[in-house]
Order: sequence, then C-alpha cells, then structure tokens
Amino acid sequence: MIAPALLIITGHPATGKTTLANLLAAELSLPLLSKDVLKETLFDSLGWCDRAWSRQVGVAAITQLYRLADSLLFARRPFVIESNFRADLDTPRMQALAASHSFRPVQIRCVAAGDVLVARIRHRIASGQRHPGHCDELGAADLEIVRRRSDIQPLPIGGALLTIDTTDPACIDYPAVLAWARAQLAAAADSDPPSS
Repeated sequence: MIAPALLIITGHPATGKTTLANLLAAELSLPLLSKDVLKETLFDSLGWCDRAWSRQVGVAAITQLYRLADSLLFARRPFVIESNFRADLDTPRMQALAASHSFRPVQIRCVAAGDVLVARIRHRIASGQRHPGHCDELGAADLEIVRRRSDIQPLPIGGALLTIDTTDPACIDYPAVLAWARAQLAAAADSDPPSS
C-alpha cells in the first residue's frame, strides 16, 4: 500500500508560508489545506469581534484541518498542508494521523529575520490585506516578541526537511524548491511505506 507524501509548510506568521504553499500546490497539482483559509471561512459564517474570538475560531480551524487531512490520507492522496505548526501541539496530532494512515512527512520551514517580519506585519495591517477577523492589530510589546523570537521549529516526526530563508524573497530559488519537492514526492511514490 502506498504511503502518500504529506507536504507540510510551516513558519511564523509573515514568513511567506502561504505564498509558498499556494505555489507548490498549483505547480504540483496537489490539494492544499490551509488553516487560515478554514479560519476565514468560519469568520464569514460565524462573524468576528476580537482576538479572543479569533483564537477560538483558530482552534476550530485547526481541528477541521486535521479532520480534512485524515480524509485525504484515507484516500492515500498526497497533499499540501500549511499552518504555523507548533511542535508541542502539532506533534501529537501528526502522530495520531500517522497511527491511522501511513504517510511520508516532507517539511518545508519558512524563516525570516525578525525586523523583516515586523515590517511585513505592519504593512499587512496598514494595507488591509488580511481578513479582519484575524484581529492583526499588534501593540509594541507584541511586535517586539515577533522581532526577538527564534525561528519556528520543525515537527519532530522524521522525514525530509528543507528550510527556506524568506528574508529577501528575490533570493529564493523557487525552481530549486519545486524540484526538491517533486523529488520528495517521487521518492515517496516509489518506496515502501514507513514501518510503524
């Protein structure tokens, strides 16, 4: 039985993970599951008000994300899944998926300099690019946390890992990233499923 590749795109907010996930899903003709897309769909259905509500909707969105992932893995389909995955919360969720359906994890981690992330977040707020339900207005203390925090850690679930520094998007070799992802998908399709 084929163990499909699960292409996991992770990174802190404003690292460009959504842009990369959309590009890879389109170029590789794969379904894309995105936490923020699910969250915004819930906002459109249920409304929005403040950051506490946004966090509650985020919990519902991540629950839906894993439910949809379960369905695609049941069908043995490779796909792209994108979120700011946290090692403490998402490792057991991924392990639960793997216990039900074998898959080959392929992670791409997006990182960027703190000052650049702060500038992107400020631009995003000023431009109104994001759904208002996210309540992205951050104070000085919040932005300082963004500036100083360490890069997001990959999930400790094994598999291939590629880290992309998105500080300067002009320096990203997208064809090379795409070629790497294609190679990982091909390797998963050609190999035996991992032992549990």
